Amino acid sequence: SKAGCCAMLWLVVSLYGLWGVDAVDRNKFKTCSQASFCKRNRFLQDGRQGPGYSVLADSLNVDSAGRCVKFKLTNIKYPAQDLLPVVVSFLNDETVRVQVTEENPLHPRWEASTPSADVLVPSTILPMDKVDINAGDESVVATFGKSEAVIFFEPFSIKLRREGKPMLSVNDLGLMNFEVYRPKDVIASSCQNIVFSGPENGKYLKDCPTGGCLTFATLQEGLDSCKSISDCGGIVMRPENGDLPYEMRKGTQLQQSPTQEQSYVKQCQDECKFTAFSPSKDGKTLSECLEENCKGYTSLSGAQKMCASLKSCGGIVKEGDSYNLRRGTLLTDSAESVAYLRVCSEEEPKRKVVAVKIIGHTGIHSFRMGTYRLVDTLDSGRGIFKHDAESYYLYHSESDGAWALGPNPRDSNVWMYLKSDSASPNEANGEWSYYDGDSGSWIKDTAMRAEVEEEEIEGMQGDIPNSEPSLAKYPPTEDGMWEESFGGHQDSKPRGPAAVALDVTYDGAEYVYGLAEHASPMALKNTLGSSGAYTDPYRLYNLDVFEYELDEPMALYGAIPLITAHSARGSASAFWLNSAETYIDVKDGDTGRVSHWISESGTIDLFLMVGSGPKDVIREYAKLTGFQALPQEFSLGYHQCRWNYKDEADVKAVDAGFDEHDIPYDTLWLDIEHTDGKKYFTWDSSLFPDPITMQNNLKAKGRKMVTIIDPHIKRDSGYHVHRDAEAQKLYVRDASGNKPYEGWCWPGSVSYLDFFNPNTLEYWADKFSFDQYKGSTDILYTWNDMNEPSVFNGPEVTMKKDALHWGDVEHRDVHNLYGMQVAKGTWHGQTKRLSKRPFVLTRSFFAGSQRFGAMWTGDNKADWGHLRDSVPMLLSMGISGFPFAGADVGGFFGDPDTELLLRWYQVGAFYPFFRGHGHIDTKRREPWLFGEPWTSMYRDAIRTRYRLLPYVYTLFYEANTEGVPVMRPLFMEFPDDESVLTKDDEFMLGDKILVKPVTEKGATTASVYFPDGVWYDWQTFRKFEGGRTVTVKAPLEKIPIYFRGGAITVTKERARRNSVLMKKDPYTLYITVDDKNSASGSLYLDDGESLDSSYITMEFKFGADDDGYKIAGSISSKKGDIQFANKIERVVIVGLSGNLPTGAVLIEKGSLDSTLVEVDNFGDIVTLRKPGASIDSEWVIKLT
Repeated sequence: SKAGCCAMLWLVVSLYGLWGVDAVDRNKFKTCSQASFCKRNRFLQDGRQGPGYSVLADSLNVDSAGRCVKFKLTNIKYPAQDLLPVVVSFLNDETVRVQVTEENPLHPRWEASTPSADVLVPSTILPMDKVDINAGDESVVATFGKSEAVIFFEPFSIKLRREGKPMLSVNDLGLMNFEVYRPKDVIASSCQNIVFSGPENGKYLKDCPTGGCLTFATLQEGLDSCKSISDCGGIVMRPENGDLPYEMRKGTQLQQSPTQEQSYVKQCQDECKFTAFSPSKDGKTLSECLEENCKGYTSLSGAQKMCASLKSCGGIVKEGDSYNLRRGTLLTDSAESVAYLRVCSEEEPKRKVVAVKIIGHTGIHSFRMGTYRLVDTLDSGRGIFKHDAESYYLYHSESDGAWALGPNPRDSNVWMYLKSDSASPNEANGEWSYYDGDSGSWIKDTAMRAEVEEEEIEGMQGDIPNSEPSLAKYPPTEDGMWEESFGGHQDSKPRGPAAVALDVTYDGAEYVYGLAEHASPMALKNTLGSSGAYTDPYRLYNLDVFEYELDEPMALYGAIPLITAHSARGSASAFWLNSAETYIDVKDGDTGRVSHWISESGTIDLFLMVGSGPKDVIREYAKLTGFQALPQEFSLGYHQCRWNYKDEADVKAVDAGFDEHDIPYDTLWLDIEHTDGKKYFTWDSSLFPDPITMQNNLKAKGRKMVTIIDPHIKRDSGYHVHRDAEAQKLYVRDASGNKPYEGWCWPGSVSYLDFFNPNTLEYWADKFSFDQYKGSTDILYTWNDMNEPSVFNGPEVTMKKDALHWGDVEHRDVHNLYGMQVAKGTWHGQTKRLSKRPFVLTRSFFAGSQRFGAMWTGDNKADWGHLRDSVPMLLSMGISGFPFAGADVGGFFGDPDTELLLRWYQVGAFYPFFRGHGHIDTKRREPWLFGEPWTSMYRDAIRTRYRLLPYVYTLFYEANTEGVPVMRPLFMEFPDDESVLTKDDEFMLGDKILVKPVTEKGATTASVYFPDGVWYDWQTFRKFEGGRTVTVKAPLEKIPIYFRGGAITVTKERARRNSVLMKKDPYTLYITVDDKNSASGSLYLDDGESLDSSYITMEFKFGADDDGYKIAGSISSKKGDIQFANKIERVVIVGLSGNLPTGAVLIEKGSLDSTLVEVDNFGDIVTLRKPGASIDSEWVIKLT
């Protein structure tokens, strides 16, 4: 993720954009209105519904043994469509899984749950022990644990309740839509490749190819065999007589008959929209039709050219002795079965307004001018019109008899209105009024005009939502279904439309969270254009977006399709397992917060989770996709990175600089310039001639190194990885399937390894072995960047969707999974190389990536806004199940001033992943380069992290076993406090430390909200009562940090150069009591690196004893035979009320002796000096 490189070819520079721009180029990235699948599904909002689905009663199968219900859905509007098989499973921890797929699809539908995707963890996805399932006439009720799920048959929906309270509702708004694969020919506007039968003794279709035909004894056999038009271009009668007179031809097109008088009977396969019909063989020809609507059309092809839409040309019908071309008809089965037609109604022709153009207004609402097109119809028959480009609506208000212009035809928020009950908004021009916010009044605008575009209609009013069932099998063709262009790139879409969509309501919830990764507030905003909200949905589509904008729903580098809600009822989560491009609208519903999920392809695979609090549902999600991998302890220290440390001398100097200035760090990083011409797994021999010695010098000090390895491979015949990939067919292929997909990235011309190919994964893993990755050692770890994948000359700077992966899976189906597969391959490569836990940093990720390392928030910027928004971004990562997350300290782009860098170090010390990083064009910013007093303050901030390493390591153990985040929103620890449900400017590190970042330039105070309980300043131990907001001092040298009352926090206080040198250091316990003079805490201990390490977990408790107080240490769990020599060298007790203890004795388990402990009292602070208790054994300290 770099935006400049002196050695890069000018062509790559021009493809990726000019360096030094101030913000992301939004023109490179789509919005929903530019993605046809999103646009057509998003239309189903504001009271409009999808096609509707109902449970086919005969298909219901209650599988009590398997704890599931199986059935099939039928499409209410398009009942001719194939059925949709559904399985509703009831899993452990009261999780409900809803799987919807397609019966007999034309193409295999990718399922992100497939084992090769490695998203789910089968070993922890188990059925509930007991489920009571009862089927009725209208629903199925399943009871399990404290939960109940009700599956309603018609229309299909699901309600999930916990302890009798509604928690989640699926398809409650009827927005479900499952686009089954369809033959392209059925919807071709020119009627190409449609099934035809020749008339008796008729002729072949013109130019019918002769290869690949099938033969049938009867016409009906041929028609029945036509599962798709791609398989069946036409059925014609063979001129020679025989046992098989009818023949299926491929690739035929509708052609004019050799003689105009000869007619063809069109056997339309389910739908023939955009079509004119010729009469049956004994009827009249078009040239004989004398009605006004078809004058001048003497051939079938001429009539077709006139038929622009179903509304203008429904078909040819017989009226008396005449055949007339009619408008506005829908298709049905004629009595003679010669064509699918519906006879027009006898109503007189009418006209309706189909578009309104608003002009003439020049005031504050001038941006709302433009063309509004008909999108729906009110009960009165009057239209709802939507702006061509924005989510603005023009509609008639029934309540006050006015035409209104506003953001939503279903609410009362109006910007302009026309006080007229006229049927059309142009009948009272010059009478519009607009709302003036400054004066708070309505002002008449005599200049404003409305021009209308009308269309003559007859019979049916067109294909409007919620109409009666259609005889068609598929919805009408829309632009973008079969091909789509953006930014000069063409998406061929060879398999056609395949989107899936569904609404999920979080009943009783006012706020919802998740959907990582977005640079937006923690609580998700409304996306449907109401005041203060976004106008575009949240987008999940992994992209290389540098210098991203803040407070935006646009896609970034990773995608976790999980939304969690919390309210007084409890917590609920919905996990939408789909790896294709996905948009999610969020809005307020009648019963709670609503999410509308829209994915381009794949299936519906939805997991519903409920619990009493947010930790419950996060744990349930972790059981589905895996818990955070337990990292090596060194990776929790400070990482120093830059694009690029230029050579071995530079590495040596930076390493020495940290030692000279007594600043701890654990890992030094090398970016792309360390390689030989951007060829990964290599070294530039002139800059890094002896990489093994370089690494061994770091190892001697207990430090590590990380190198970057990206998935794009330079197309260089001299590069062994490229040669292997070509020879072994390991690359992603282009749409033809015949050659590798090629693009541009840092090396120039590149191809991309196909990590869905198991052979590629094995090959990649082997590349990390010491004999293949020459110059690597056992302290070298990996950074996977650019793995969205980034393609500089690709659409939206990524791979074309019609590229093909292993098994001919389109890239569109798996795009969001690609980065995770890269990291997974790297993770396995490191485990094969060493018996130690890997360390892998990835930029791109998906659900499940937490099992393969850490992530960071990408190409941020050195400004106060990016510092501020790093907090909600990382909180969202934790809520989304990926705890090991960080942001580049100081900002990747730009040069931070000394104050910004300091404030970033101060909060970065509490990030789960703590790394400083900068762009190649930025000034060097190692933490000693700015002189005093800055060096000392940077040192203190970084040392803070090392003091807390025992506590942070224990939090990662909790994440690894319980799924809970390391960096937590306040509502996770205080779920009953409604005032913290949207608070994302402070956070908890675990359950014991409250952090309030300072994110404004020049600020020397901060407003801190203290949740319920008591809190202690972690430096001065000043006490604060909870449930209130206090303005506190925040001088440059510190940010507000507080110990929670009732906590025992374990630290190491001796300043060392890195975490390895701290291994044998003693521990300090900070006991900050609650209002009952009690406290508790824990500590996780292992060797800090082994894959399957022995370990001990310790529990510490403090409370009243018979004659005073006692501190007890006990082993809560242990694996293997492991011991630690570390002692407790100090205990600090803060906040005791009453008489303070003056003496103490240590009693260790199994010992008959006790040891006196030195006690100091200063104010209300009690300090035990060198108590000497072993950190890994059981003991009691009695205080009197």
